[in-house]
Amino acid sequence: MLERVFLTDKLHDEKMYENLVEEIRSSPDYLNLLLESSEPWILQDINGFILDLSNSFADRLGYDPDNLRGRYLPTLRAIPLIQKSGLRIILDRLAEEPRPCTTIMEFMDADGRDVPLELSFRPLELSGQDFILVTARDASEKLNEVAELRRTISELRNTINGLYRQIDRNLQLITSIVNLQFPYIKDRDDYELLRDTQNRLRSIRKAYEKFIHEGSFEAINFAGYARSIVSGILSTYSPEPGNVRLEMYFEDAEMGLDLAVPLGMILSELLSNSFRHAFADGQDGKIRAVFRNKDDHYMLEVRDNGRGFPEDVDFENADSLGLQLVRSLLNQIEANVDYRLSPGTCFRIKVLKPAEGE
Repeated sequence: MLERVFLTDKLHDEKMYENLVEEIRSSPDYLNLLLESSEPWILQDINGFILDLSNSFADRLGYDPDNLRGRYLPTLRAIPLIQKSGLRIILDRLAEEPRPCTTIMEFMDADGRDVPLELSFRPLELSGQDFILVTARDASEKLNEVAELRRTISELRNTINGLYRQIDRNLQLITSIVNLQFPYIKDRDDYELLRDTQNRLRSIRKAYEKFIHEGSFEAINFAGYARSIVSGILSTYSPEPGNVRLEMYFEDAEMGLDLAVPLGMILSELLSNSFRHAFADGQDGKIRAVFRNKDDHYMLEVRDNGRGFPEDVDFENADSLGLQLVRSLLNQIEANVDYRLSPGTCFRIKVLKPAEGE
C-alpha cells in the first residue's frame, strides 16, 4: 500500500498518484525513455517527488522500487542527513527554473554502505507535463580522482611553503650580514645607504612572512602587509611623539605577491624619504599614508607637510638610489603617478587591478 505523497504543495491521495503514473507509463514518450536510458534513472515531478524509477537505480541502493515510488527524494533514508539540505536547494532551484545540472552525492544503501553517485538533472516533458529526469552514474572513480588531486595540491602547498620559508631564511641571513656592517661604517652617507638597504630587505621579508602566516599562496592582505612595513619604518626612524606624526589608512585588499611586494617597497621608500628629508631636526610635521581598494584599481598616497624637494631636484631624473628604485618599481607594475614636490610632497599612485586569471 503506497503512502500518501506530495505531488505539489498539497496532499494528494493514492488514487490520483496511481492515475498519474499510469498515464505517464502509457505515453509513447515514456516508452522512448525506457528504450533510450541505459543508466539508472528516477522520474520525478517538478517539486522533487519520485513518480517512477528504474529497477537498476533501486538495486544500486538495495531497496525495493515500490518503497521509493511516491517519496520526496530528500526524505529517503538513502540520503545522508548532511546531504539533504544541499539536495533540497537543487530541487528548489529546479522548481523555479528547470534546467540541466549535475552534482555528486554519496547515497547510503540498505546495509549502511556509501554509494557515491553522479546525478544529472534534466527537464523532461511527458504527455504535455513537465518533469525532471535524474540519471545516475557511479562516481567512485571521480571521487578517487578528486581525492588524488587534493593530495597533490596539499603536497604542492607544502613544497611552496617550504620554498617561502627558505626564501625568508635567506633574506634573514642577508639582513644579518647587513647588520654586521653597521659598526664598521664611518661615513654618514654610507650609513644611510646601508640602513635603506636594511629597510628594503625588511619590506620584502614581511611579504613572505605574511604568506607563511596566512597560509595562502595566492594572495595576501595588503593592508596588513602595509602596516607591518610601517612598523619597520617606525622602528628605524623612531619619531618623537609630538614631533612628526604619522597617520595611516589602509583598506583591505587581497593581492598577489608580484604586485604586493613592489607596491610595498614603494610605500617603504616614500615613507623613508619623508622621515629622513621632509623635516628639520625638532620640527613638527605630519606624514600621511593612504591605500584604497577601488573597483578597478588600487590607489596609494604618501604625503607630508615638510619642506619639500630642493628646487633643482626633478623626480623623473633624480639620481638618488631611492627615487630611481621607486621609478623602476612604478614601471614594473605599470602604475600611473601624480606628484607634488613642494611645498611638502605628495605622491599619488594608481595601479590597475590584474584581470581575472592573471
